[in-house]
Amino acid sequence: MNFLSHLISEACVKRASDIHFVIKDGGCDIKFRMNNQLYLIDRISDHFYRKIGLYLKFKSNMNLNISKTPQSGAFDINVGKQMVRIRISTLPNGIYESIVLRINNSMLSESIDNLLLLDEHRKLIYSTIGTSSGLILITGPTGSGKTTLTYSIMNFLKTLDQSIVTIEDPVEHYETGIVQLQVNEGAGVNYDIGVKEILRHDPDVIFIGEIRDEKTAKSAIRASLTGHLVISTMHARDCLGAIYRFIEFGLSIFDLEQTLNLVINQRLVVIDDAKKILFEHLNEDSLSDALQFIKTGKQFKYKKILDYILDTDGLKVIK
Repeated sequence: MNFLSHLISEACVKRASDIHFVIKDGGCDIKFRMNNQLYLIDRISDHFYRKIGLYLKFKSNMNLNISKTPQSGAFDINVGKQMVRIRISTLPNGIYESIVLRINNSMLSESIDNLLLLDEHRKLIYSTIGTSSGLILITGPTGSGKTTLTYSIMNFLKTLDQSIVTIEDPVEHYETGIVQLQVNEGAGVNYDIGVKEILRHDPDVIFIGEIRDEKTAKSAIRASLTGHLVISTMHARDCLGAIYRFIEFGLSIFDLEQTLNLVINQRLVVIDDAKKILFEHLNEDSLSDALQFIKTGKQFKYKKILDYILDTDGLKVIK
């Protein structure tokens, strides 16, 4: 569909992160999210919107006959000479479905050095991913660059001849030299089963797309206890909140003491017209102090994301 190709191409040129289709007054507004703000780009008829919706669901291998249940998927599209990965989410909204497209931009191929704002954070990431086992947890709100940083880490580890296997829902971006497993609930492949199968594939590094329930959390811990480096993401407000989520999932302080190497909570920021990642973190002594705080209530301090933001001049927080 030419209209959709032009729309996605325009979104890429404008560096939009998402395309929203918003039903309004008998038509459909098309909006781009740019630097965390929504901007009206175009308006189409509701009839044309329904045709676009069916086409998008077809391209994403989603069920065309389901409109009352949320669905998600992904597809690739050529924009100029570049292949762009598009993630799609649908939600039932009265008689229509609401559709949002997430655009995986070129930042996915950025190096760790180019992505991270602070040199101390670069050194921390490199030293931590040099370990052979344990769990690295990357947290933050939606759109804060968690997937971007994760792919940068995996691409670096790939240069060290590490065997990397991922399980994602959906696969955000296909990379050569990495084995990527797609969650497929219909075929019985969820995160829990997928991790069990991955462990039989002799990996050095396992990436679990997102920890969002008890089974996935316990699978990540189990994999890191078997001598593998596990990297995963989670939605959380801060590092301490991420640890509390693990406990809500039924994990013990002992489990976390034995497996957690690093917890970061990040934000996407702009400085000198360049997008960078800034984060707070818990590791080594600060991580041990955080776990002791949860266990005993003994107070501790660590540098929060707000402290980093206030310390840096000319910074604008995107997400």
